[in-house]
Amino acid sequence: MMNLAVEEVEKNYKGLVIGNQGKNFCVGANIALMLMEAQDENFDELDLVIREFHKTMLRLKYSNRPIVAAPFQMTLGGGAEVSLACSAIQASMETYIGLVEVGVGLIPGGGGNKELLIRYLERLPEGVPVDLTAVSNQVFKLIATAQVSTSADEAKKLGYLRESDGISVNRDHLLHDAKQRVLSLYHNGYRPPVPRKIPVSGEAGYAAMVMGAETMRYSGYASDHDVKIAKKLAYVLAGGLVPQGTEVDEQYLLDLEREAFLSLLGEPKTQQRMQHMLLKGKPLRN
Repeated sequence: MMNLAVEEVEKNYKGLVIGNQGKNFCVGANIALMLMEAQDENFDELDLVIREFHKTMLRLKYSNRPIVAAPFQMTLGGGAEVSLACSAIQASMETYIGLVEVGVGLIPGGGGNKELLIRYLERLPEGVPVDLTAVSNQVFKLIATAQVSTSADEAKKLGYLRESDGISVNRDHLLHDAKQRVLSLYHNGYRPPVPRKIPVSGEAGYAAMVMGAETMRYSGYASDHDVKIAKKLAYVLAGGLVPQGTEVDEQYLLDLEREAFLSLLGEPKTQQRMQHMLLKGKPLRN
């Protein structure tokens, strides 16, 4: 549906708003379906689903027409990833956005790791020496603790929203405001972003993130499985065990993410967490 929408918009429209008028914007992917596929060991199918999701997010990001997400209330997991992929966000004041996949024993699987890392790199001033380890550590902490913003204002501080993104105080005006934002981008000569290489923290960043996770384990705040998830997340955010400052392309990071996501889906403890979330509606600490 999203691919068709982008295709149609690029031919006949000035832009696209992604929004709805339900109770929440989006509380993430269908974990019941994923759990069934994982228990049946249909990993080829799951691999295809993640590849398609990645392709769709890149399609949104590099569309020739502006695409504005209009999140409100709970905007979790895949809902946050869709918003991060858009040209801009027009959020309701009451927007609780976060990448919460760690709560069900996974890591974000729709490009969220990469997009959040890019957001943090974008916030740094031009031409200043960058501590890549510190940047990847901040993103790691945000995702590993499944931190959710308590408002759209806080989402800006946490980096889910850019400084240029809009906030609608009145929820009834949200879709109208998002539509005006699309038209304004279009009339100001919108051009899609140019794909660029992403500098990663590599081995040094990976070591720092893993050390943080191990410290949590020794302090009694993290279980063995929490640390396993954290190590997979650290590997993705560090861009693998490469020298610090190596520049990689987006697809490389997406491939690392897909691999980590699939390997965690096959873990019995992750499947227990998913099942517990579906039955009880709260995370399992195993």
